[in-house]
Amino acid sequence: MGRTRFSGPVYGAKQTLFCLGPFATSTGVSTVAGATIVPPGEDWYATEFQAFRGSTGSSQGGFWVTDDSTVVSSVTFTSTTAGANTLNVIPPGGGEKEGVRIASGSTVRFHYTDAASMASQTNCVWTLSGYRRFIDSSRAE
Repeated sequence: MGRTRFSGPVYGAKQTLFCLGPFATSTGVSTVAGATIVPPGEDWYATEFQAFRGSTGSSQGGFWVTDDSTVVSSVTFTSTTAGANTLNVIPPGGGEKEGVRIASGSTVRFHYTDAASMASQTNCVWTLSGYRRFIDSSRAE
């Protein structure tokens, strides 16, 4: 039997595409917590979005991820449970068995909203998982 070794990224292997946290939200705010740009030469296929909230500071909080201005997935916490954690499996886009395409050069943003009358949420973490697909052979090495 032979060995398989890779000298660079393994395109198509599932991995964390973008992660942010821990982060404390501001009370009564709906805003962007962080952003990144999909690198040139590859598309991302988002398969799961996970959100975690460590505190019970707010009974309500919303977390979502966007591709430019399109919502890819969202999570809403409605309880006061400490350590609330939710994983969403993202339905596949057209022509794909798994994952929704986020094109090269797109801006991926993590957003949140926090109830106005409650304390801020702490230890918030967003994670977008999926796989990369190589699209451009002219990418600098």
